[in-house]
Amino acid sequence: MTFIPENTIEEIRMVSDIVDIVSDYVTLKKKGTNYFGLCPFHSEKTGSFSVNAEKQIFHCFGCGTGGNVFTFIMREEGVLFPEAVRILAKRAGIEIPEPDENDNTSLQEREALYYACELAAEFFHQQIFTETGQSARDYLAQRQFTDNAIKAFQIGYAPNEWDALLKYAEAKHMQTEVFEIAGLLNKRDSGGYYDRFRHRVMFPIMNLAGKVIAFGGRKLEADKTVPKYVNSPETPIYHKSNVLYGLFQAREAIRENGEVIFVEGYTDVIRPALAGVKNIVATSGTALTELQARLVNRYTGKVIMLYDNDLAGAKATMRGADILIEQGLEVLVAELDQGEDPDSFVQKNGVEALRQKLAQAQPLLEFKTRSLGKSGSDKQEDIQSLVGTLSRIQNGVKRQEKVHEYAERMKIDEEILWEEVRRLRRLQRTRRRFDNANRPAEAQLRAPVSNSFAARSRPVEEELVRIMLIYTRSVPYIFSFMELTDFYNDDYRSIAELMLQLHENNIRVDTEELVHYFHEPEIATFVSRIVHQEKNAAGIAPDYYRWAADCLAKLQRLMLDTKLLEIQEQIRDREKTGGDAKELRQRYYTLQSQKVRIKAANFLPQKQEPRA
Repeated sequence: MTFIPENTIEEIRMVSDIVDIVSDYVTLKKKGTNYFGLCPFHSEKTGSFSVNAEKQIFHCFGCGTGGNVFTFIMREEGVLFPEAVRILAKRAGIEIPEPDENDNTSLQEREALYYACELAAEFFHQQIFTETGQSARDYLAQRQFTDNAIKAFQIGYAPNEWDALLKYAEAKHMQTEVFEIAGLLNKRDSGGYYDRFRHRVMFPIMNLAGKVIAFGGRKLEADKTVPKYVNSPETPIYHKSNVLYGLFQAREAIRENGEVIFVEGYTDVIRPALAGVKNIVATSGTALTELQARLVNRYTGKVIMLYDNDLAGAKATMRGADILIEQGLEVLVAELDQGEDPDSFVQKNGVEALRQKLAQAQPLLEFKTRSLGKSGSDKQEDIQSLVGTLSRIQNGVKRQEKVHEYAERMKIDEEILWEEVRRLRRLQRTRRRFDNANRPAEAQLRAPVSNSFAARSRPVEEELVRIMLIYTRSVPYIFSFMELTDFYNDDYRSIAELMLQLHENNIRVDTEELVHYFHEPEIATFVSRIVHQEKNAAGIAPDYYRWAADCLAKLQRLMLDTKLLEIQEQIRDREKTGGDAKELRQRYYTLQSQKVRIKAANFLPQKQEPRA
């Protein structure tokens, strides 16, 4: 990994205002001296995510996640520290040496994957303007996409060859394995690789930092045996469940308009966006997910669903809309003419006609009610769909109003409707509990739990670190009884080492600003959580000497327990072979008596007796 000088990192941190950075991902409102919004790291309805402009830190009072501008980008973008530094450096216009692409073994995997996708996007985009890409340009011209449109969305062309991108990667001295992991190459059964995308119009998919992370490839031939779209597979940098096509370009327009328009395909985003309707994103043909709904909720509370006016489009609208409702978003549905999609509709009728359709969008429940009794529709299925939406309304008062209203409109006994709504809500709660129980715990420090001493000492080490963070004056006192090597957990040792260095160099740091010293998101979150609990912790143990003494005594007893277990094992081994274990037994009894004498009082400072 390329070394980034510490002074450069500090310069980037100083010029990267955390309020400005976080505002690209979260809608913030100022309350007092801090800014608040919905936490991007867990689902919530109340804005417990706080950003402190003065200290340049963030902390969520709901899930406990916290840190500085680097750790925010690391968590939000799913990147390692060097990549987070580069993202912020690019934004700030600060130059950082690029990684040596001739030495891929030195790159962190994510950085290599980003670079591979960047090279692929560059290659595909170049190809579309060559003689090789004429068929792709002809196809786009037929659909009235100009060269400016191609350039604006970096549309490209994958040549009709088995190894065009492969050769390009090799010419750039890139390891082909990296391109395989990025989903750009497939491995041959006989050995070697071949291009995943061939003879297709290529649509690059970007993350919120504007980095290409995946591709969607649209076929050019009319052969029905060939799939219309080939998309990138899941990779370490691309998870389709939390990516929306066009969101990077649409963020500012979404904020300005106070709403986002959901469509289905790539060209359904591009056509309206180039015509001026820029607050538009696509699910790229996949079902809308909860993560995507939460992603949109950071920018706006209002969504207009604008899917293709066909049976598949209607079903996609219904599935996605209920997920949005569950996240507390206002959902409306706009209908196009039969057989139209947003791309074709704008081509035929112009962008103003599209704006009129959007202005006529109906609330989701109203749209579903209109489906009741329509020819060809299943009334029972339509009712179940409507009840499903009612059950997902999170605001209790609003849910009660809507149940009453729609019981009358559908001529259904209100209590029967309530019974079904409650049943569905119970099922939803059960599903959420199951999902939460099976979701890996976040913001936990790493610990080698397979080791019995590590598992037993971890809570004690955590308490000692907590004391040092809250009461910095306790650092010399604690280290007068122990060494850094006594911390078994690597992360707790890292925190303790920093606190000792600050003390030895006589550096005073505001406790809330300690997060700036840690680049690992898990450690930064732990430190942030501790310092934000300072008042509670102080109330529990105002005498940090006694608190620390109790921990030190526990840790020493645990250390002796480990030694006693080792001696017991040695005694058993000695006796199995017929050897004399007398000396080992004597040592065992000596240590056992020492353990009995270890008390918290032994670690308390001795008070001087008053002179007579």
